[in-house]
Formats: sequence, structure tokens, C-alpha cells
Amino acid sequence: MDPGEYQTLARTAEKKGLTIKEALRQAARLWVHEESGIDPSDPIFDIALGRRKARDWGKGTENASKEVDETLYK
Repeated sequence: MDPGEYQTLARTAEKKGLTIKEALRQAARLWVHEESGIDPSDPIFDIALGRRKARDWGKGTENASKEVDETLYK
């Protein structure tokens, strides 16, 4: 990083009460989160939804896996 970028980073980190190391860690986490393509609002990450679906087992969902297989592998 060039000296100007470093100075901006240092000033911003200081304003936030962070060390440069902490600021860079936060920046890296944010970048990975944004670039990963993972959407935390995706229902696959909703543990409570999974539990509710598990309680509903046997209420018309018992053939879901078979129906998916039939659709995919026809």
C-alpha cells in the first residue's frame, strides 16, 4: 500500500480506537464476507427453519427426497 493509503488507514483506525492490525483484520473479514457469495439470509442457514421442518416430518414431506430424485434423474 502506498504511503497515502497507509496514513488514511492509520488515521481511520485511530479514530475508531483500533490498532492497524485490528482494522486490517476487520477489512479482511468484510472483504471475504462480501466476496464469498454467501448470503446469510439464505434459508439454508436458518437453523430454526430446519427444526420446524423436522417437526413437520410425516405431514406430506416424507416423499420430498424421492420427488427431487425423480425430477433430477429422469
